Amino acid sequence: MTLLKLSIVLLIYCCLMAGVEAQVLEVKYFPTAVSKDDKRAEYVIGLLKQALQITLKSDGPYKMTPVGGMNIVRAAHWLRKEERINVIWATPTQEREELLLPIRVPIRKGLLGYRVFLIRKQDVEKFSSISTLDELRKLNVGQGYVWNDVKVFKASGFNVVTGSSYEGLFSMLMNGRFDYFSRGINEAQVEYEMRKGKFPDLFIEEHILLYYPWPKYFFTSKKNPKLADRIERGLRLMLRDGSFDEHLMKYYKNDIEKANLKNRRLFKIDNPLLPSTAPLDQKELWFYPF
Repeated sequence: MTLLKLSIVLLIYCCLMAGVEAQVLEVKYFPTAVSKDDKRAEYVIGLLKQALQITLKSDGPYKMTPVGGMNIVRAAHWLRKEERINVIWATPTQEREELLLPIRVPIRKGLLGYRVFLIRKQDVEKFSSISTLDELRKLNVGQGYVWNDVKVFKASGFNVVTGSSYEGLFSMLMNGRFDYFSRGINEAQVEYEMRKGKFPDLFIEEHILLYYPWPKYFFTSKKNPKLADRIERGLRLMLRDGSFDEHLMKYYKNDIEKANLKNRRLFKIDNPLLPSTAPLDQKELWFYPF
């Protein structure tokens, strides 16, 4: 083969390889873990991967790239511009649904809306004696300052103390800056296990269950409906073949059982941030503990 022919063959090969590479969908997602003890994103990353994998034959190859170094407000900003990231997961609000493209499949089936509390051991009796929502409102709840839960609690008349960092909230609780840290039943157990050595007086309150509808969705940019369509099709295929529930229970079955939900006093509050578009009537999308 002459040098000219060899050069032409190599050029054609490189062009073909570049074409293959260009067809690989890069999913740049947020959030990621903010510390070695932060396990909140693991379930969702796994769910997203399965949704992409189940659509592999129809939609082609993909790769997933985590993007950190920002909070959810900045992430939504970059997503809207289709820069740095192309998928986030977050709680739906009217504003987010206007600016971004929501995929209205609750990624944990609304599990996050069932709240239990991390407290200090010395406050066990104080919480066990609470029998009304008004009594609970008299105590201070801790939350992250950019979390939309803050608006939900304040709208229902709760006293809210905010912290600037996720890990710092645990220290604030133990130092008495607030009375309880409201956590989803999918969060409390692992957070307790990861930190009980550092905070031996940390305790999961055993008598109260607070509920407000609090789904999280995947969001893409409005400029990328193709990606949103692929993710939604993947999630709904998983719902139909049972792999969605299998994934949910793989991560949270033990947490749900340990939360002992049926023996807790249930208090309900409204979520004024929840858009009217939330698919509350689609029973297959939600977790029902009772």
